[in-house]
Amino acid sequence: MLSAMFNRAYKKALCKRLSGFSPEADIPAGGRTEQVFIRAMFMVMGRLAKMDGWVTEEEIQYANGIMKCMGLGNASRQQAIHAYEQGKHPDSELGPSVAFMVNAIGRRSALSKLFIQIQCRAAYLKGELRLKDKMMLRSVAELLGYDKTEFLSICAETQGAPNARPQKIRSFLQNAYSELQLEPGAADGEIRRAYLRMMSRNHPDKLVKDNLSEESLRQAQEKAMAIRSAYETVCGFRKIRA
Repeated sequence: MLSAMFNRAYKKALCKRLSGFSPEADIPAGGRTEQVFIRAMFMVMGRLAKMDGWVTEEEIQYANGIMKCMGLGNASRQQAIHAYEQGKHPDSELGPSVAFMVNAIGRRSALSKLFIQIQCRAAYLKGELRLKDKMMLRSVAELLGYDKTEFLSICAETQGAPNARPQKIRSFLQNAYSELQLEPGAADGEIRRAYLRMMSRNHPDKLVKDNLSEESLRQAQEKAMAIRSAYETVCGFRKIRA
């Protein structure tokens, strides 16, 4: 009973943050509800980002923004990053993770709708809601209790959101090459060498021994994600294996 009370407080506070109603609301520990929500949120987001073969800098920043909005501490951020990376693999199963989340937050709940809205905005980051994205999100929406008409209505509501603005592929590539400290004319073989070189300098696991502050460690995690995103972007554009 005590656990249920804490989970209700967590869900209420999380709704306030994700809806923008009270972005600075204190979020209490959410126990298992928090764990399954984080896992489903970022697995689905990771799948959407990688579905076309490359992850853009804007998609990484969007994911980081949601982590910040949710008030995730270092351990929870690590869980979110792991879920995002896992979701990018096409053989990872999203259904069970979403189903566990639904059991925790309820079908057609306020958090359920916010979940779909956040994922729709993520899908629009590349300019349009592609068919494969729509099919995947529709299956997620059905698990959350929304039929096709309701799902399309939610998509329409979020299409014009500021975070859904289209971006030019050229800007993605320019940012990616810059992140890897490469020129656009670099040979294919240099791409992976640059990636490994940058990760060796910036991977958080290699910096822990330096007794970094939590803020410095968070920045290191974001830098590592940005490097990985840049690498996948360049490999996707050149059609070489990442």
